Amino acid sequence: MTKNTEKYHLLQVLRSSDYKLIALLMVMLLGLLFSRALLSISMLVWLIVILISWGKCNFFRSDNHLLYWSIVPLILFLTGAWQLPFQKDTYDFLLTLCTYPIAFFSVTMLKNLKNISITNKIWVIVAIASCIYPISWFITHIQASITRYGSGQTLPVWMDNDHIRYSIFLCSAFVILLFHNPFSFRLRWILVSLLLILILFLSVRTAWIILIICLLFIPFTKSIPQRKWITVSIILLGFCSYILFPTVQKKIAYSFYEWQQFNPSVFNSNYSDGARRNMNTIALEAIQNNQYNVGWAGVAPTMQQIGQTYFSQQNLKFGWPFNQWLFWLIGSGWIGVIAWSIWLLYPIFWAWQQKQTGVAVWSIAITASCLVECNLNYQFGVFLHAWPLALMALSPQRSSL
Repeated sequence: MTKNTEKYHLLQVLRSSDYKLIALLMVMLLGLLFSRALLSISMLVWLIVILISWGKCNFFRSDNHLLYWSIVPLILFLTGAWQLPFQKDTYDFLLTLCTYPIAFFSVTMLKNLKNISITNKIWVIVAIASCIYPISWFITHIQASITRYGSGQTLPVWMDNDHIRYSIFLCSAFVILLFHNPFSFRLRWILVSLLLILILFLSVRTAWIILIICLLFIPFTKSIPQRKWITVSIILLGFCSYILFPTVQKKIAYSFYEWQQFNPSVFNSNYSDGARRNMNTIALEAIQNNQYNVGWAGVAPTMQQIGQTYFSQQNLKFGWPFNQWLFWLIGSGWIGVIAWSIWLLYPIFWAWQQKQTGVAVWSIAITASCLVECNLNYQFGVFLHAWPLALMALSPQRSSL
């Protein structure tokens, strides 16, 4: 076999691997939208591919510190594992945390095959295409949709109808488009405008917070042309959305109504904000009574035990507080929560040093969501933290501050 033939053969093998990884990415995103089982299986396949490619990819020759950062959760897991080491919930949480290294090592492989731009395009296209379902449902059920928003519900969406995590998925595509643009100039701004309108229309408050965080960074981002006018346009569109979209009107009106109905002595899961306050109060009571460092599997029983003293007339079945720091403190104690906090915030400092605006925005956005959700306990939540961070941190396109 000649040298030219060998080179051609090697190129064909790389291209074949290239297509297989892209196909695996597509399957993974389909699993995100339609099937938790398929999403879990795709993570296992990524892990197998990583192990097979370990000698070829030279992962640890990368100078990207976030690759090492992604392994740290597996170490932090131990701070809440020793208390109840043989409980199923303990290892369910470990499997969830494994998403971090799988995401970063997988994206490193895609980067080595020069496919990171295609990966970003696929991510954005799938996110936008997925909106066809909720928008078509609204068009065919306009009155029912408005009624749903008036009672604190939202439009039906993919991802097991998890509207919070689904809205985070749309926001991840928005951040990738805005700060790590994989498309042409004109198409980029068409898609940015479309995603912005869709996110505002779906009216999930977590998504609105992420948009506000984006707005704070846009004026200082050198890679976005006419950034001041774009900021003004987004702000104006935000104000106009209240007039244009009945979903926005109903969401804001119901939020005020729900806050007025809050009663600290009554637990009502129909009022999401009230339930959040009740659950966090119970978590704080557990901490004050020194019932923390109980292990990952011990958080739910501890919450239920304390909850019975608050709401003795109700049969409460719940698991976690609505705050990620409270979960880590109850599960792993002060050492665990402090170490986890440093880990969570590190990408923000890394992004500032590397002038990676998208990484900074996404890290701050997920951190903000953790104040009102145990976002990083869920399969979808961890996935949507790890994969967008990996796609932006390892992207060759730099969005500078």
